[in-house]
Amino acid sequence: MMSKNIFNKFRAAAEVLQRGRDSLVESMAEEVLDQGDQLLENGYLFNEFLETQGTRLHFMTMVLSQLEQSADSFDERVAAIPPLPSPSAAGLPKKRRARVKKLPQQASAESKTDDL
Repeated sequence: MMSKNIFNKFRAAAEVLQRGRDSLVESMAEEVLDQGDQLLENGYLFNEFLETQGTRLHFMTMVLSQLEQSADSFDERVAAIPPLPSPSAAGLPKKRRARVKKLPQQASAESKTDDL
């Protein structure tokens, strides 16, 4: 859930790595199918496969998990930012110009001119 249309670089990076992980898992599946009998019969080949491919997949998954966690955290921070009010928002009171108070001398001078 990406709110307020702010670019989430963590989510974008996670999506790239997700595609990379899918590609890695697909190539691992092909390798297992190609070498299936040899992997099962030869413990050394099986362990070598697990060490190389398993380690790659493990670290890829850890990095992907961290990016997804950071993406969720980013989305939560963005969602917590209150929206800016629009300038034409209805119901907002208009600013009033301050009235200038008359000094006592001005008030008495005006009343003298009114008497004339």
